[in-house]
Amino acid sequence: MTACSYDVAYDPPLPVCEVTLTVALTGRQTTVDAIVDTGADATIVPVRLLRHIGARRVFQTTLRSQWGERRSVFLYLVDLTINEVLLPGVYVVGDEIGNEVVLGRNVLNKLVVTLDGPQQIVRIG
Repeated sequence: MTACSYDVAYDPPLPVCEVTLTVALTGRQTTVDAIVDTGADATIVPVRLLRHIGARRVFQTTLRSQWGERRSVFLYLVDLTINEVLLPGVYVVGDEIGNEVVLGRNVLNKLVVTLDGPQQIVRIG
């Protein structure tokens, strides 16, 4: 299990960890910091990052925000690596607007996650 620091640029500080997104067919990948969000149903990745690694749209679906609004989105299929743990074939939502990668429960529920707020450390393994 590896420890990652909270990002103190946010108020309150935010748990983040480094993730690698890979397109299995081409091997193209990118490594980015991701927000650990236990309240998010899905993992969300900016479309510009998905295009950079050559990820393709798999299908269209609807996403509902925390305010209840519905929005049409595309899902992309990537392999996701966190702390040397490979999660193959993960569906991620392509975000046309935002710039942040958000790790949602579709990924976090496959891992042991410990949020240590007082120490500002997140452990993922």
